[in-house]
Amino acid sequence: MPEPSLYHLRVHEEGWAEAFIRCEVKAGKQVQTLWNRYLKAKEQSDTNLPNDERPFVFVAKPDGTTEGLVIFNIKDLDEFCIAYQLHISGRKYKKPAVYEEE
Repeated sequence: MPEPSLYHLRVHEEGWAEAFIRCEVKAGKQVQTLWNRYLKAKEQSDTNLPNDERPFVFVAKPDGTTEGLVIFNIKDLDEFCIAYQLHISGRKYKKPAVYEEE
Protein backbone atom coordinates (compact mmCIF):
# COMPACT_ATOMS: atom_id res chain seq x y z
CA MET A 1 0.00 0.00 0.00
CA PRO A 2 1.57 3.34 -0.99
CA GLU A 3 2.32 5.81 1.77
CA PRO A 4 0.89 9.33 1.52
CA SER A 5 3.56 11.97 1.03
CA LEU A 6 2.43 13.89 4.11
CA TYR A 7 5.08 13.10 6.73
CA HIS A 8 2.82 12.29 9.68
CA LEU A 9 0.27 10.17 7.81
CA ARG A 10 1.23 6.52 7.55
CA VAL A 11 -0.67 3.35 6.66
CA HIS A 12 -0.39 1.78 10.11
CA GLU A 13 -2.25 3.67 12.80
CA GLU A 14 0.81 3.54 15.05
CA GLY A 15 2.43 6.00 12.63
CA TRP A 16 -0.49 8.42 13.02
CA ALA A 17 0.01 9.03 16.75
CA GLU A 18 1.08 12.65 16.25
CA ALA A 19 -1.62 13.46 13.68
CA PHE A 20 -4.66 15.59 14.48
CA ILE A 21 -6.99 12.65 13.73
CA ARG A 22 -7.65 9.23 15.20
CA CYS A 23 -7.09 6.30 12.87
CA GLU A 24 -7.93 2.61 12.87
CA VAL A 25 -6.67 0.55 9.92
CA LYS A 26 -8.60 -2.57 8.88
CA ALA A 27 -7.59 -4.93 6.08
CA GLY A 28 -8.50 -8.21 4.43
CA LYS A 29 -11.88 -9.93 4.24
CA GLN A 30 -13.48 -7.70 6.86
CA VAL A 31 -13.35 -4.73 4.45
CA GLN A 32 -13.73 -6.51 1.09
CA THR A 33 -17.44 -5.63 0.73
CA LEU A 34 -16.73 -1.95 1.40
CA TRP A 35 -13.86 -2.02 -1.13
CA ASN A 36 -16.13 -3.63 -3.74
CA ARG A 37 -18.80 -0.95 -3.20
CA TYR A 38 -16.14 1.75 -3.56
CA LEU A 39 -14.87 0.24 -6.85
CA LYS A 40 -18.41 0.00 -8.25
CA ALA A 41 -19.13 3.63 -7.35
CA LYS A 42 -15.81 4.76 -8.88
CA GLU A 43 -16.57 2.84 -12.07
CA GLN A 44 -19.96 4.57 -12.27
CA SER A 45 -18.35 7.97 -11.73
CA ASP A 46 -15.61 7.26 -14.30
CA THR A 47 -18.30 6.27 -16.82
CA ASN A 48 -20.41 9.37 -16.16
CA LEU A 49 -17.47 11.80 -15.92
CA PRO A 50 -14.78 10.53 -18.30
CA ASN A 51 -11.46 12.41 -18.24
CA ASP A 52 -12.33 14.13 -14.94
CA GLU A 53 -9.01 14.44 -13.11
CA ARG A 54 -10.42 15.40 -9.70
CA PRO A 55 -9.90 12.89 -6.89
CA PHE A 56 -12.86 10.51 -6.53
CA VAL A 57 -14.71 10.41 -3.21
CA PHE A 58 -17.29 7.75 -2.30
CA VAL A 59 -19.93 8.80 0.24
CA ALA A 60 -21.90 6.00 1.93
CA LYS A 61 -25.09 7.06 3.73
CA PRO A 62 -27.15 4.29 5.32
CA ASP A 63 -30.93 4.55 5.62
CA GLY A 64 -32.21 5.99 8.88
CA THR A 65 -29.32 8.39 9.50
CA THR A 66 -28.22 11.80 8.31
CA GLU A 67 -24.60 10.79 8.79
CA GLY A 68 -22.34 8.95 6.37
CA LEU A 69 -18.85 7.81 5.53
CA VAL A 70 -16.44 9.61 3.22
CA ILE A 71 -14.13 7.15 1.49
CA PHE A 72 -11.31 7.74 -0.96
CA ASN A 73 -8.25 5.82 -2.09
CA ILE A 74 -5.28 6.35 0.20
CA LYS A 75 -3.13 7.19 -2.83
CA ASP A 76 -5.44 10.22 -3.37
CA LEU A 77 -5.08 11.50 0.20
CA ASP A 78 -2.84 14.46 -0.62
CA GLU A 79 -4.96 15.48 -3.62
CA PHE A 80 -8.15 15.12 -1.57
CA CYS A 81 -6.78 17.33 1.21
CA ILE A 82 -5.82 20.03 -1.28
CA ALA A 83 -9.15 19.80 -3.12
CA TYR A 84 -11.12 19.88 0.12
CA GLN A 85 -9.20 22.93 1.35
CA LEU A 86 -9.97 24.73 -1.92
CA HIS A 87 -13.63 23.73 -1.58
CA ILE A 88 -14.09 24.95 1.99
CA SER A 89 -12.29 28.19 1.18
CA GLY A 90 -15.04 28.97 -1.34
CA ARG A 91 -13.15 28.26 -4.57
CA LYS A 92 -15.29 26.88 -7.39
CA TYR A 93 -14.11 24.09 -9.69
CA LYS A 94 -14.17 25.04 -13.36
CA LYS A 95 -13.97 22.31 -15.94
CA PRO A 96 -10.84 22.78 -18.07
CA ALA A 97 -11.52 24.05 -21.57
CA VAL A 98 -11.06 21.54 -24.36
CA TYR A 99 -10.02 22.90 -27.72
CA GLU A 100 -10.54 21.05 -30.97
CA GLU A 101 -7.87 21.16 -33.63
CA GLU A 102 -8.92 22.56 -36.98
